[in-house]
Amino acid sequence: MSQINLSSYENTGLRVAAGLANAFAAESQSRSNGADFAEALASILKEDPPSLEALRASHMQGFLDLARTLRQVFRSLIEGRTADAADTLNAMLAKHPANPHLAEENGVWRLHHHPSDTGLVEMWTSICAEALARLIGDGHAGRIRFCEDSRCRAAFFDTSRNSSRRFCTVRCQNRTNVAAYRARRP
Repeated sequence: MSQINLSSYENTGLRVAAGLANAFAAESQSRSNGADFAEALASILKEDPPSLEALRASHMQGFLDLARTLRQVFRSLIEGRTADAADTLNAMLAKHPANPHLAEENGVWRLHHHPSDTGLVEMWTSICAEALARLIGDGHAGRIRFCEDSRCRAAFFDTSRNSSRRFCTVRCQNRTNVAAYRARRP
């Protein structure tokens, strides 16, 4: 596998996409009233303070729908069904195209890849879809994984040099190793 070179924008898009996909999985498992998803969404979006400030209760269903779609994209990629993931991403990009524009933020010009006048959910749909599409286009679809900790199963993007990560966090890796050690003990 080749070295991964992601722009900060792509990295953000991938982190938010994985965060949303994982929040949807957690929401689906808990069958709660949406409070857990709202809390997870706020945590995910705090990486972009203007998005967090703009977040309203009326956005929840849109983000939940986006999270559901992203979870399907991750599952397709992990299962080797790249064409299915590409079809879904193409549909997302057709509906919410990535239209680059420059925006000044705190005296620094940044290139954004979403329409400047779009809504919050639509903006993040465009950002996440473009980041995942670039990942596929750059030949890195195989670096999308589910954590091998059976209690976790979070989606993540493996940025290791040799593409060998099996767990989303060291915590999950340690928990699995401890369980395996205990299972081997007499």
